[in-house]
Amino acid sequence: MLHFLKAFLDIVLWRRGPQDLPQSRLLLWLTAAAYVAVSIAQLTLLEEPAAAWLVFVVLDPVLLTAGVFLLLQLFGKTDRFLQTATAVLGTGVVLGLCMFLPVQWLLTQAAVPPGSTAAGMIALGMVVIFALVTGRIVKLATDSNLFTGVTLSLTYFLLINLLLHLASGGGG
Repeated sequence: MLHFLKAFLDIVLWRRGPQDLPQSRLLLWLTAAAYVAVSIAQLTLLEEPAAAWLVFVVLDPVLLTAGVFLLLQLFGKTDRFLQTATAVLGTGVVLGLCMFLPVQWLLTQAAVPPGSTAAGMIALGMVVIFALVTGRIVKLATDSNLFTGVTLSLTYFLLINLLLHLASGGGG
């Protein structure tokens, strides 16, 4: 598994792409399980309510994987699904372990309020990193450009946050 974590890290660092991963259903399932485990660790650290658990443990991996499939279908590249979905989930695992969890832990230890300007700026920086990493994966998988990939990544980010808002009881 360390071999694949290194491959995912190389994708995060733009040294490799989804095409460098094997087309393996087993690897996709294992990566999805790791993605959910990292999400659970994040939700536990942040002491998030049940609505967030529903969105990030159930809806996020399902919608992310389905979204990758639909996107590849739109571009006529469904043969790249296993590698692309594995890359998106795997880089999510790496970003979660190497960036999101440590930053969340540090903010908690420093007693930085979630609504503070500092927390907001850090969150914005993490969104930019997510969008660039995922956008590049999309770019490579669809033979499009980085702008298209980043735009689609940010669209997904907005969608999942809208679902979180709705699941938390936020209305129109």
